[in-house]
Amino acid sequence: MKIAHVIGSCGSGGAEMLVKSLLPYLKALGAELELWVMTRVFDAYPEDKVRTDFENSFVDDLEKTGIPVRFVGKRPRRDWHKTRVGLNELFRSFSPNVVHSHLESVSFHVGRSLDERPIKVQTVHSTRIEYRALHKIYLGRRFDTYIAISNSLREIIQHSLGLPKSKVSTIYNGVDLERFDVADRHFNAEVKNIVAVGRLTPAKDYPNLLNAYSLLVHLLKKEKTAIPRLSIVGDGDLRKDIESMIRSLKLQNHVELLGVRKDIPEILRRADIYVMSSEWEGLSIALIEALAAGLPIVASNAGSNNEIVENGVSGLIVPIKNPQALAKSLYDLIANREMRESFSIAAAKRAEIFSIETCAQKHMDLYRELMKDSK
Repeated sequence: MKIAHVIGSCGSGGAEMLVKSLLPYLKALGAELELWVMTRVFDAYPEDKVRTDFENSFVDDLEKTGIPVRFVGKRPRRDWHKTRVGLNELFRSFSPNVVHSHLESVSFHVGRSLDERPIKVQTVHSTRIEYRALHKIYLGRRFDTYIAISNSLREIIQHSLGLPKSKVSTIYNGVDLERFDVADRHFNAEVKNIVAVGRLTPAKDYPNLLNAYSLLVHLLKKEKTAIPRLSIVGDGDLRKDIESMIRSLKLQNHVELLGVRKDIPEILRRADIYVMSSEWEGLSIALIEALAAGLPIVASNAGSNNEIVENGVSGLIVPIKNPQALAKSLYDLIANREMRESFSIAAAKRAEIFSIETCAQKHMDLYRELMKDSK
């Protein structure tokens, strides 16, 4: 079975990192694979060495496992004809049985370029579907099936896009649980480090987090309690805005922006609490990794976060865009070591349902079923 996955770029977003993790496991299950990437970092960020290095590492890691990475050469918001030609050339070269695209903009070009062939699968990664009419009128009939990465997203896809239940499957995102060793997790009497992981984009709502953290710092200072450091992992177009907000809230001594990192397991191992302040999400890979690392969690009720974190069991779920509630839950965890330890144990156990092995097997089962039906 030949399968081509298609992504927009070799970035650090959840969809891209899922694909990077998934492909070697699909290969181990017998699939022959290629990864097609629409845009190179150079074409979008020609002087960004960090992103370029990340892309190089992304490609090297996959090609070391024998999975070729092919670039279409599309530039942002341009090259529609070139993209169609490039995708068709890749198709003729590899002749995959299945082409599996991720994210709406990528799926649009796959749908319009490859016409009625081959079997086409689209994974929807976010509860915020931007082009509903496009899906209903155009893409819905060009894709054989949709994958939702959570149960709540499956409901959204079915109702908002008018798709029959038979055309939408739920497959949870998966992570390599072995990368996150919780056996030696140490619980400090004092919380020293709160960590958040995610791109600096509107979806992650870092202003919400910084406002909440400012309230928390004020409260802890008032009580003469040690103030934990807030570390934010990720980069993006809003970095300058976030840096400006950190200065305006006078949080320079307490917040660090770590940029794009490759040592996420080690960063999580050193943390005491994980926080997510998103306004919208799909099924967050970063949140699953925090769960796997056995971190007590405070997360906004965005997307499918409540399918990852069991409120009051492995973490605390708070309303979106509510810095007061976010600050209070962080304070409650800081003040209660027993709660942190209890959440940590439950988190590591909960993470078992999000293994990359299970994710890969469910994808292979779906591909085989689609191929059987196509015959």
